[in-house]
Amino acid sequence: MPIYDYHCTSCGSRFERLVRGTATVTCTCGSGAVERLMSLTARPAASAPVGQTPAPAPAAGGCCGGGCRSHSH
Repeated sequence: MPIYDYHCTSCGSRFERLVRGTATVTCTCGSGAVERLMSLTARPAASAPVGQTPAPAPAAGGCCGGGCRSHSH
């Protein structure tokens, strides 16, 4: 069940929908005049070039967002 990006030609909004099978997609304005857009996929994480240290992971995440300092994340 892929998620697709759409653009409504009636009201101009852009939205995502989880599409199952041949389901008809409509905008929240009620219009069925929607265009499926090209979705961008997430890039796989790349390793750092030789001789450089990879960038640290973002602070958010883990059980406490990385701020508890009671254990390593």
